[in-house]
Amino acid sequence: MRGLLAVVVTLAIPLGVWAGWTFPTLQGEEIPLERFYEGKWCLDFVVAPECLACAVSIGWLRNWQAEQTQSRIQVALVVPWDTPELRAALEGVPFPVLVDSQFILASWFKVQVAPTVVLFAEATFEKKLEWPFQEEELRTKLSELEEFVIPRPQDLLGQEPPDFSGVDLAGSPVASKDLPRPVLLFFFSTSCPACRASLEMMDDLTRLVPVVLIVLTKGHELTPEDLGKLRDLKGKYGERLRVVLLGDREKEVMDHFRVRWTPTFFLVNAVGTLRAVWEGANETLPREIADLIQEAGDL
Repeated sequence: MRGLLAVVVTLAIPLGVWAGWTFPTLQGEEIPLERFYEGKWCLDFVVAPECLACAVSIGWLRNWQAEQTQSRIQVALVVPWDTPELRAALEGVPFPVLVDSQFILASWFKVQVAPTVVLFAEATFEKKLEWPFQEEELRTKLSELEEFVIPRPQDLLGQEPPDFSGVDLAGSPVASKDLPRPVLLFFFSTSCPACRASLEMMDDLTRLVPVVLIVLTKGHELTPEDLGKLRDLKGKYGERLRVVLLGDREKEVMDHFRVRWTPTFFLVNAVGTLRAVWEGANETLPREIADLIQEAGDL
């Protein structure tokens, strides 16, 4: 069934476009896209009833799940359409069956063949098995995912932030050791609606603490329009805002900071240790930073 899903790799849809998207299931529920940023998942991309190999992989997962008593892995099937024939073929399966009619998940994981099993934990672990694979291979990957400890940015609190370097909008080098203290590090992506919405807080944030906007491109070149907006932002806030482009070191820096999604904010205090971290959109961020300042007398 390789040709059937090959089209999805050409879509290259940035996830930010699909914020708020939900996937209907054959069981009548709705699963929001954001759910896949939480916990551990095993997704089996199938095209039943035409695909005999898909029935085999579903059977293996059914057997594995029946043996589990305390697994934290959430298992789901992903299908590209909803038809009476498919409903009949999958009736009684013990997993949610998601309908990915826009190929969002298939594009995200670059699925080209059915069945494909993708195992992942938030944004830090990903394994993919494309047919043909054996049941023992699947069980091994499930065991690895079960044992995987998700690294969280909160575990870095009280430590010095990881060193990083990049360039500013003029192409001049920027090193983390030269940044002001205290400082708010804002991991930002131009394709992320929540990041753009967070810019509305910049007036309040820059009054409280200098801000460093760490721009993540996620493998896509910044457009002239993107760069123009960033320059306008820098011009508005002057020395209270610095913009850093990471270039080829982007994934390395994200891994060191354990950034799982954008926006993510790190507050570095005056002595150079990580005081607080916030993941995702947070309209109360200025107030929370102000409370921290009031509580400590400074940062």
